[in-house]
Amino acid sequence: MKERTLKILRALIKEFIETASPVASRHLLETCDLDISSATVRNEFATLEEIGLIKSPHVSAGKVPTQKGYRFFVDQLLTEEERNEKLIREIFEKHIENYKLSKAKESLFDAVKLLAHLSKNVAFATVDNDQTFYLGLSNVLRSPEFLTNPEKGAQIVEVFEGRERFRDMLENMNLQENDVRIFIGEENIMQEINSCAIIVGKFRGNSTTGYIGILGPMRMKYSFNRALIRNILEMIL
Repeated sequence: MKERTLKILRALIKEFIETASPVASRHLLETCDLDISSATVRNEFATLEEIGLIKSPHVSAGKVPTQKGYRFFVDQLLTEEERNEKLIREIFEKHIENYKLSKAKESLFDAVKLLAHLSKNVAFATVDNDQTFYLGLSNVLRSPEFLTNPEKGAQIVEVFEGRERFRDMLENMNLQENDVRIFIGEENIMQEINSCAIIVGKFRGNSTTGYIGILGPMRMKYSFNRALIRNILEMIL
């Protein structure tokens, strides 16, 4: 794929993540440093739509990423954003003093509380397969995706209420210890959360084993949230 095409896809996805609104070619030119014509952007949009990375919702003139587009973005286009992990670490450390993360091994709940606060999504943790807790559900339910489709929001609530099924799903993801992975849309094992993305890590401490992660709309800040979980894993191990 041409570098120009990749640049446009990256710009479109970042803009949609921020605004939750379909992105038109003119708007992309106004907000991003592309130095090309509107006609060129429309042609690139057509190419990206043809290969299934973006789509037109309903009758909107703008475009939005597809599940395939998000996966491509995560796998191929996050390299540049990873350079910001130092900044993310600084944000993380700035907030530590407000939580009990110095005792995170004894207080995983506080780690989840920090994750929910910084990610603005649902944060969750499971411990030794017999305890699951989560915070920040209201963050997700306020997202435009779920305000306009309450049924999807209700399904997320049901997933977390059915804790045993949720723990089974995490086990079936076959994560390695200290690994952080991203599951997008239909990659999630539970059909009820196919409209979401999950970023999850597995940990093993001296006396406990479990998972910690973030669940939110596919329109989430993948690089930022993944870095948050990596930092959390460092704190609790």
